[in-house]
Amino acid sequence: MQLKKNRFRLSVLALATAFCAATASAQPAAFPARPVTLVVAYPPGGTTDSQARIVAKKLSEIWEQPVVVENKPGGNTVIASSEVAKSKPDGYTLLLTAMPYVLNPMLLSSLPYDTRKDLIPVTLLSTVPGVFITYPDFGANNVQEFLAKAKAAPKPLVFGSAGTATFTHLAGELFSSMTGVDFLHVPYKGSAAAHQDLIAGRLDLMFDNGALPHIQSGRVRALGVTSAKRLPWLPDVPTIAEQGLPGYEAAAWFGIFAAGETPEQTIQKISKDFTTALEDPEIKAHFATIGAFAEGGSPARLEQYLDAEQARWGKIVKEQNIKIQ
Repeated sequence: MQLKKNRFRLSVLALATAFCAATASAQPAAFPARPVTLVVAYPPGGTTDSQARIVAKKLSEIWEQPVVVENKPGGNTVIASSEVAKSKPDGYTLLLTAMPYVLNPMLLSSLPYDTRKDLIPVTLLSTVPGVFITYPDFGANNVQEFLAKAKAAPKPLVFGSAGTATFTHLAGELFSSMTGVDFLHVPYKGSAAAHQDLIAGRLDLMFDNGALPHIQSGRVRALGVTSAKRLPWLPDVPTIAEQGLPGYEAAAWFGIFAAGETPEQTIQKISKDFTTALEDPEIKAHFATIGAFAEGGSPARLEQYLDAEQARWGKIVKEQNIKIQ
C-alpha cells in the first residue's frame, strides 16, 4: 500500500515538473534577448543622429545588448517609417522620427503605411524649442518693436526656414496667424544657408532651433523663444508668449515608435528603459548643448503630445494651404 502511494506521489511530481518546464519554455524570453536596431529617419552627423547615438549607447548598457543605429533619411521620413512599420512587431526594430509623423498624413496624398495603426508610440525622446531671430541692424529689440516695424513696412517682411513644413516654417506661420501679420516665406534646404542670408540682411526673420552659436556671437539677435518658459541657456530672452502673444508655443520634437501590434508588455519595457536612459545626467547635459530637453515618459504621454501637435499644426496647414511639392 505504501509503495503504491509513493509511486503515485512520484508520478504527480513528475507531471508537475514536466508542466512547469513546458510553461517556462512557452514564455517569451526577457526583452531584449538579442541586438536592437534603432532606425533614424535623418542623416548621420546631425543633432538628431547625436541624440540617437548617445541614448543607444546608454541603452546598450541597460539591456546588455547592442543597440545598432541605422540612418535611413529621405522621403520626408517616409523611408525609415515604412521600414519600421513593415518590420516584425517584436520591439527589436524601433523608429526615431519627428514632426513628419504628425504632418505627413496632412501633407502627402498617400503613405505606404497607416501612421497611427502601423507605428505606435513608445516614448517622447526630446523637445527642441526655437528662437525668433533677426539681424542686429533690423532695429528691433523685442517682439512688439518688430511687429510695429512689420506693420509699417510697405511690403511683407521676408522670413526664411529650413524647408517647407519644417518646424522652422510652421513656427513662423503660427506667429503670422496669431499676429495677423503676413510674411513672405522663403524655404531653404537646411538652416545653414538661411542663417547666412539672415546675417547679411537678405532675410528679416527666422524661427530656428539651431542658431545658438550665432546668437552667442552677436551675428543675429534673439527677440523671443518659442517655448512656454524661458530657456536655461538663454535666460535673458523672454518667451514670445510673455511679449503679448499668450498661448504661443512651438517646439520641434523627436519620438520613439515601434511596429504596430508590438506586445504591450514589450512597449512598456522599452519606454521605461528609454526614460531611465534619458534621466542620465550625461545625456541631459549633451542634449542641452544642442538646445534640446531630454524627455521620456509613458507611451500615453507621447500619444497625448501627438494629439496636441496634430490639432495645433493641422489648423496652420489648412489655414496656410501648406503642401509638399
